[in-house]
Amino acid sequence: MERPRVSRADVVGRSVALWGEQRPDLDVTSSEVLARLVRIAQHVEGAETGRLRRRRGRLVANVGDFEVLRALRRIGPPYAMTPSQLRDEMLISSSGLTGRLHRLERDGWITREASADDQRSVFVTLTADAVADLDDDIAEHFAFEDDLLAPLTRQQRTQLADLLALLLQRFEPGAEA
Repeated sequence: MERPRVSRADVVGRSVALWGEQRPDLDVTSSEVLARLVRIAQHVEGAETGRLRRRRGRLVANVGDFEVLRALRRIGPPYAMTPSQLRDEMLISSSGLTGRLHRLERDGWITREASADDQRSVFVTLTADAVADLDDDIAEHFAFEDDLLAPLTRQQRTQLADLLALLLQRFEPGAEA
């Protein structure tokens, strides 16, 4: 099967072309892939931030805060996790998570309550209003993500997801593709 022609007239493509002129002995394919992943991540975060600012309902401060809310919502009732479970789920530092939790609690999205079994342990729980607000918004959010990937067919999205899962194993050995 012939590879579809894709324009590479972006900043990464220009960089690759320049390296090809300056050092044709080097294979910069890996650099091209990684640079595109970074650029795409930056564009996606910017688009998600814009969407969060335009969304109906209460304002969520940033994409990271929204990811905390999504993590709590997707596990199902009672929509609660410990901070260490959230850190593991999101690969975030303790200090980064603490700031997010403080903001989300202040804005009425979550509560933090001591465990009945162990007073040293805390559970972060979505409020009932947060669950309702997220449920009203989640279908729109997934449609937004679909739109971001509109240039790819369903089959290409699945193939890309499989390839990225394989690559992620390099950095998260416990993950399975």
